[in-house]
Amino acid sequence: LYLMAKDIPVLEIEQGGCRILNRDLLPFSLRRDEVTLEDFYGTWMNSRAIQLSRTNSKMILNSMRVSQTNAYRICQTCHGASLSDMYWFREEDENLEWKDVSLFRNDISKAMASTALVGDVLRENGKIHTPELTTQGVAAKAWVRDGGELYLYKIGKKELAASKILDALGFAHVGYRKVEGEELDRVVTAERKERIRALDERVVKCRLIASEERSMVSFEDFQIFCQENGRNAFGEVLGLDREHYLQMQIADYILNNIDRHGANWGFFMDNETGRLQELYPLMDHDQAFSDVEGMYSQTTEDEMDLETAALLAQTELHADLSNISRMERPEGISEKQWQQVKKRTAALEERCRLYETE
Repeated sequence: LYLMAKDIPVLEIEQGGCRILNRDLLPFSLRRDEVTLEDFYGTWMNSRAIQLSRTNSKMILNSMRVSQTNAYRICQTCHGASLSDMYWFREEDENLEWKDVSLFRNDISKAMASTALVGDVLRENGKIHTPELTTQGVAAKAWVRDGGELYLYKIGKKELAASKILDALGFAHVGYRKVEGEELDRVVTAERKERIRALDERVVKCRLIASEERSMVSFEDFQIFCQENGRNAFGEVLGLDREHYLQMQIADYILNNIDRHGANWGFFMDNETGRLQELYPLMDHDQAFSDVEGMYSQTTEDEMDLETAALLAQTELHADLSNISRMERPEGISEKQWQQVKKRTAALEERCRLYETE
């Protein structure tokens, strides 16, 4: 078995162990002096396969008659290809190239998109290209190719509100818009639309941010790399992209996002060199606008709550927060949630002012 970076073999996996072929292009969680079978199957492969906690995951797996418990078998169905990066794997006797398996290039199953998004039974036979087996997260979502571009469709109205607020703040983020009318009819049946309306939800979509030129490296994977190589992960983040890191602290407090775990933020990577670039735009706000107060930050080295992390960031960044008070309540959140957003924003501005006058 070979782990590939496009058409470059980077790791050979045999029954007795693993042999590194190109360390600089390995996935970050595997960049170490020695890679074991446990590293490959237990760490990299398990983190790549679809999570069973994801909405409609069992429908996806059952439709393709794939194991629900074996990460390798799940990934094997699509050769481990993903829309997040350039990695895939092939057996030694397989005559396959990147062009044959790439999800960026090949048509992807429209029927599977319906299964992934709303749980419809897959009515498509034969081998298909689908990114759903390696798409992470727990919300109902699906990939759709439209007009030559790839879009992530998702059920989650909070993304609309978060997107509008981050627009007002001028922070880099993945922009979402509502899917409706004929566009919605192409991916959701009338019956499913009624169910979504009954739940007071929305179907939203965003454009794919990864490409064949640059991959996404989660902070979680980067942190594994740093631990294995004696480096400080948070220090490295600050050195590589301090501005966007500080914006994230401010955004998560204002949005009261309680789910900024290490798998939903991270870096772009240049696929030719394997080197990290800037942080990719803020994304994944399903758990924003929480009523939980005093939540601890998951993105700081020192233990502190979201408000303190935002205060420290704002005293350095001096981001203009004034547009929030001039906005109307964005679609996707209640009046109570909107008032909490404005309250947190005003509190941050006031605390920053007091902090700087002390």
